[in-house]
Amino acid sequence: MNTFTLATPVATSAVTSSQTALASASAPAPAASESSSRTPPHPGATRYYMPPPESIGQEHRLRSHPEAIAQASYGRAGPGPNNLPSGVTVATACRNIIVCTSASGGLGLSVTAASIARHLAERDLPSALIDVDFRTGGLDVLLGIEGEPGTRCETLDAPLGRLDGNALNHELPEWDGVRVLASNPWSGDPPDWWQTQAAIRALSDVNRALIVDAGRGELLETMPELGSAAQIVLAELSVLGLARAKRHIATLQRWMALHEPLPAKRAASHSHSRDQLIVVGIQPRSTVRNSGVISLPDAAEYLGHPVSGRIRTDSKLCADVLSGLGIRALSRSNRRAIDGICDWIDELLSGAGGDHS
Repeated sequence: MNTFTLATPVATSAVTSSQTALASASAPAPAASESSSRTPPHPGATRYYMPPPESIGQEHRLRSHPEAIAQASYGRAGPGPNNLPSGVTVATACRNIIVCTSASGGLGLSVTAASIARHLAERDLPSALIDVDFRTGGLDVLLGIEGEPGTRCETLDAPLGRLDGNALNHELPEWDGVRVLASNPWSGDPPDWWQTQAAIRALSDVNRALIVDAGRGELLETMPELGSAAQIVLAELSVLGLARAKRHIATLQRWMALHEPLPAKRAASHSHSRDQLIVVGIQPRSTVRNSGVISLPDAAEYLGHPVSGRIRTDSKLCADVLSGLGIRALSRSNRRAIDGICDWIDELLSGAGGDHS
């Protein structure tokens, strides 16, 4: 697993060649495909990519009018499990949700998300952690709490798409002061979209912060709670890794704009997405004396977005996780990097306001 530390900048010649390679690797991100059927279109697809039934058959309208996604998901009139309370918008509903994603697997995303949630709890900011990466899951195993009783994503029961936040909070296993809703795909089918949505709404309502381990971010396109939330992106500091990250960030920013329902705010969607998104650099594994590692300034220039911190493989932490001991101690540099991210989250939460116990 990867943890945070600082690394020595690369040589000037290596930076020059890396910049050239990065420039040639840049390519626009294709539009994400939409599914409108409960039947998976191919064996690799799963049902939780399905958009809400209100939006089925409205693909053209959703593409032409971004605000229609929010209207389709939440509804504007009449009772129903997808409606938010009167006067509550997508933006205010997502004010304390922090989504963690990466362009590819194996970068230490789950360890990072869990470390952030624990540090927030240490700051007296009650936090919950949910794993919506239904392809792989196993967050409770990674944390060493797989033997603890409690609800998992596969056992969620959300009648009419609703869950009581306090009740769900108390049904979850706890890890270092953080309530954890893990996914165990080997023990059952993934939850339906409305069950996932209900859990996210319920946990965000009763916790000061909800940290979402979203894997590569497939759910963000069809779930406004995630698409409108603040984003933490892990980007590997290599030529290929940054090319992937650039495409991933562009996709996230498009989804963030798509799920913003207010025309006035949509006009400032670029500024909104930059304020709501932070990029954290990941040092490639098995590098020798930082050979092939892109510096933070060069990575920021290529991505067009500041890169905060640098993550590096920690052999001791990796051994702990592989041995089933979970995430124990972080090094001093690791804590500083996590604290920097938590400062950013704390600022977002302070700006959002609201009371959460």
